[in-house]
Amino acid sequence: MMGETKAYSNPYKQQFDEAESLSAGKVILGLIASTVIMLASTWGLLTILNFSGVYSFDTSRFLPYTSYMLAASAGSVALALLLCGILIKWPRTVSLSLHIHRRAKKHSGDYFLSPEPKNETLGIAFRRSLYGSILIVGIALTLLGFELMVELNTGDLIFLGTVLMIVSIVILPFTIMLLYFGPWLLKDSGLFHLDTKDRSLSNVGDDVEDILEFFAGVDIILVWLELTLSVGTEAPWIPIFIIIVSLGPLFSIILNFTIVFMAFKRRSTLSMMRYLTTEFDVPDMVSSPDYIRSKVLALVDREMLVTAPSSETASESSDELKSKPESDVEPKPKSKRAKIPPPPD
Repeated sequence: MMGETKAYSNPYKQQFDEAESLSAGKVILGLIASTVIMLASTWGLLTILNFSGVYSFDTSRFLPYTSYMLAASAGSVALALLLCGILIKWPRTVSLSLHIHRRAKKHSGDYFLSPEPKNETLGIAFRRSLYGSILIVGIALTLLGFELMVELNTGDLIFLGTVLMIVSIVILPFTIMLLYFGPWLLKDSGLFHLDTKDRSLSNVGDDVEDILEFFAGVDIILVWLELTLSVGTEAPWIPIFIIIVSLGPLFSIILNFTIVFMAFKRRSTLSMMRYLTTEFDVPDMVSSPDYIRSKVLALVDREMLVTAPSSETASESSDELKSKPESDVEPKPKSKRAKIPPPPD
């Protein structure tokens, strides 16, 4: 398969070109907002702690601390550019989502492509960033859950919050690529799955994100409950604060990744569609409309047509389908496989 070089022209390229993407002005505005959020969330929390007497910091270190935050923000933008370049050049690097979906569906059903490009806005970027930051914090809490299950006091707040932030940053590149950008690309590529057992049709990217959202949300709640039981009723706000310490700056960093990704998402999505079509022979609604339509109609329960109120209409429709020449129905493309194989190692 890899030895052959196929000429591929994406039939949906014009639709993606017509969809509105983030302008340069909106990208700059989003990055500025991200920097402001990082500074406000970090210094805001430290100021509250200082006034409450829980934690004191040296005000003379204001400029060095601020420069560290700005450097982290700029570094996240540079890393986001690098990851987007990898996505465009090698979309197979985020094929883990396919593996997750096929495992969840027990390697059954059929796949096809039917994208619907949508306009990009800053509101979408903020909503996606909130989901991404919660996902990463949830995974980081999973890794640190047992270490956090100790007796805590107010002096441990900044330390544990810092540890959680460091772990989140360490796993950030891998999590962003595999579990954040990957499902998003599959969703915008319009990769749909026909489940012959459940008689359902769903977007693969949406399915994977639903699994990840459930995992991240439940994990954060469980860790919060365990921390609450650990500290008791004397300071019930400690577990929430530990999560917020890392969630604020992390949201700013994820927002940088999201805005940069949205600026290159059109090219990344076209590259992913090319990968799915040429490597896995996934049919699409332009090249194989009748074949895909026949697979969708095959999921309809024929008994519903018999018990329908308008039996005469259903009978006429059935006779019309039977009398339709076989030449009018597009046969299954020989080069197309009904199932996507497991992603290559």
